[in-house]
Amino acid sequence: MGAMADLSIYLFWSGLVTALMAVVLYVAYVASASVSLRRFSAQTEAGSVEFSSATGVPNPGIGRLATSFTIFTALALGGAVASRWAAVEHAPISNMYEFTVAFAFGVATVYMISETLSGQRRLGVVGLPIVAGMLLVATQFPSDIVPLIPALQNGPLLTIHVSMMMISYAVLTVAFCGAAVYLAQGGDGKRRFASLPSADSAGDLAHRAVMIGFPMLGLGIALGAWWANSAWGRYWGWDPKETSALVTWLSIACYFHARAGSGSLAGAPGFRKIIPLRIRRGWRPDPMWWLVGMWGLVMFTYFGVNLWISGLHSYAGV
Repeated sequence: MGAMADLSIYLFWSGLVTALMAVVLYVAYVASASVSLRRFSAQTEAGSVEFSSATGVPNPGIGRLATSFTIFTALALGGAVASRWAAVEHAPISNMYEFTVAFAFGVATVYMISETLSGQRRLGVVGLPIVAGMLLVATQFPSDIVPLIPALQNGPLLTIHVSMMMISYAVLTVAFCGAAVYLAQGGDGKRRFASLPSADSAGDLAHRAVMIGFPMLGLGIALGAWWANSAWGRYWGWDPKETSALVTWLSIACYFHARAGSGSLAGAPGFRKIIPLRIRRGWRPDPMWWLVGMWGLVMFTYFGVNLWISGLHSYAGV
């Protein structure tokens, strides 16, 4: 047990170092699109004039190196999770240290899959700082191995429920990355920064990610209700984490509703009778803001409930 626990810590620190290096490389990769210059010449009455402008094309070598370090990060964190599992003899997702490491591993892995499938390497300038930030936060939590409290002593349900929540959070984090770039570019059809992906491509990736994360989060909440009935004799008790997870899921439903058309919740039959027409037809924020709010709720559900709001799900281990 001791050797595997030590190996897990070593791999964790290795993952943190490679994640920080990946952050630097992704920033350099995006910045290289502005530094790389293309020369032009024009013939005028005064003679030939040469000028240059940014190509908007990043350095592919730096990009490949950034991707390589992201892969190293995912592999190191995967090894940290696996060796911790062997050391504690159950899924290592029972306290804040273990879950934060697993969360960072999930985000790195899901981002890497997303980058491979979409070809949107420049989104790493948002995704990898989140991974590195999560790992830095994990260093603030105790990594000691302690016995499970009684409510967590249900191996299969612990693994299935918490793993599903972690994976859904990781997928929704990638959706947030796409939404953040989309909004930074100015919204649909715009591109303020040539060095970043277009708003359309970033928004498309965000939508595809949330299409996966939404049902996964719903399934994770349902599995949590099953576990709650086994541990506490009731499926739902409006515990702070239960409520916060539900609000997060509903915020994604609001995103789908806002994206569906120009209408809004204010146009629903029950609200039409009490909300003035000028308000119902007024300006609405871009639906992508719902995904930014959603990720804020994910972070609150994860950190706020565990650290500052006491409840049955307060398993911070701090």
